[in-house]
Amino acid sequence: GILSDDGVLAAALWRNMFNRQCEDPRQLELILEYVRKQMQFIDTLDGEDLLLTGEVKWRPLLEKDAQSILKVPTPTYNDAGL
Repeated sequence: GILSDDGVLAAALWRNMFNRQCEDPRQLELILEYVRKQMQFIDTLDGEDLLLTGEVKWRPLLEKDAQSILKVPTPTYNDAGL
């Protein structure tokens, strides 16, 4: 699954997202890269902010510079945590 190597994750995606019917391996590779990119992005988020807002602005499927992981701006809260 998600915490294992790319081969195991690709097999899980192939079974669960493609229902074992993916004729174009490039599609599987694209979704595999997307999942890994989102995992890397989530690792950059502040856990407290994530718990307070519950909002994630997901990265797009296709990017010009997919290697760049940018730190998300930290939200500003008032004294009530809003």
